[in-house]
Amino acid sequence: MKTAYAFSHETVFADLRLAAMTREREPSSKAYRQDRFENTERAAKETIEAEQRARREKTRRLKELRLSQQGGKDPATK
Repeated sequence: MKTAYAFSHETVFADLRLAAMTREREPSSKAYRQDRFENTERAAKETIEAEQRARREKTRRLKELRLSQQGGKDPATK
C-alpha cells in the first residue's frame, strides 16, 4: 500500500524557494535607508550622552565621598 503523502526533496525545496520569493521584504528606498541610518545614529548619540552623564555623576559622588573622608565629617550631617 503506497502512502499518498510522499514528498520528494525537490517539491519541498521548490515550496521553500516560492515562500522566500513571495514573502514581504523591507522597503529598500533611499529615504527609508536614510531614516534608519539617522535613527541608529540618534540612538547611538543618546547612549553616549547617557554614559557620559553617568560617568560625571559617579565622579562627583566619589569626589564628595573622598572630601568627606579627608575632613573626617560627612557633608550631609553638617
